[in-house]
Amino acid sequence: MAEYRHLSIPDPEWKDFPINIPTGTRIEPITPWLRDKVPITHEAGLDIYEIDIKARDAHAICCRVYSKVHEQSAFPLLVYNHSGGYVKGSLETDDRCCRLLARELDVVVLSVEYRLAPENKFPKGFEDCFDVVRWCTSRQLDLGVDLNRGFILGGTSAGANIAAGIAHLARDEKLKPPITGLVLLAGSFCSHEAILERYEDRLLSIVELTDAPGLTLAQIDYFAREYGAPPTDPRYTTLLFDSHAGLAKKAYVSVCGWDPKRDDSFLFEQLLKEAGTETVLDVNPGLPHAFWTDCPELPVSIAWEKRLVEGVRWMLE
Repeated sequence: MAEYRHLSIPDPEWKDFPINIPTGTRIEPITPWLRDKVPITHEAGLDIYEIDIKARDAHAICCRVYSKVHEQSAFPLLVYNHSGGYVKGSLETDDRCCRLLARELDVVVLSVEYRLAPENKFPKGFEDCFDVVRWCTSRQLDLGVDLNRGFILGGTSAGANIAAGIAHLARDEKLKPPITGLVLLAGSFCSHEAILERYEDRLLSIVELTDAPGLTLAQIDYFAREYGAPPTDPRYTTLLFDSHAGLAKKAYVSVCGWDPKRDDSFLFEQLLKEAGTETVLDVNPGLPHAFWTDCPELPVSIAWEKRLVEGVRWMLE
């Protein structure tokens, strides 16, 4: 999408990253999968705990629940899939975002520690996340939620990709209660090895921004090899589904301007809107892939968090 090229001009806070960021700024690399569990850091006002949910092969999927303390009414649910390119990440990776949403909104957040590649190739991690979604529809009381008040599915980067694929399959199998909202943050929705001819002129960032900070084309290729998903499998390249209608009533889509996957999000948001989904598009000019996870304390990241909260609040209305 040539009209979005100007969005890749670096934001002053990120030009030559990480050389010129303010002194003392904390940089948080994506955590690897942690074989030794990290104890939960508790927070006043929030009840944070972990549960195991059985996958289809009886594997125990560890999930972290975030909810307000002493709330009597059942809240909507947001199921969250963390970032990390399918090969990295853990419940710690996007803990900040999950806490933020549970603290600021009347919603219970369930973060999924799905299995990672290369030890667990596609579709294992995808199936873990889908099994959690299915489990939630039958075990609402276990979480103190009411999915009829809202059943949101989302994630960042690889997690957004997984969420989009699940939304299509959940629609096709007529999951009840249905997913009502999608939170797609810096998502990837098309393998560059499977770009359809009709989309070639709309997915330019993948060939123009090959060495951006935060995510390079070499990293994308590495993650794809380790994950092992066939490029033309629609669970991975979600643009290949025949229809994007009926996935959810609302979608919040966050796009990073200086990101090789930028145009994925612009295109997918447009296709959702054309299919009848209400959307809010959050555009972040000059900022790299999932910048809020790398430097959460920079002003641009704090401002993004406020927009995320408002976007999910709109989704719950």
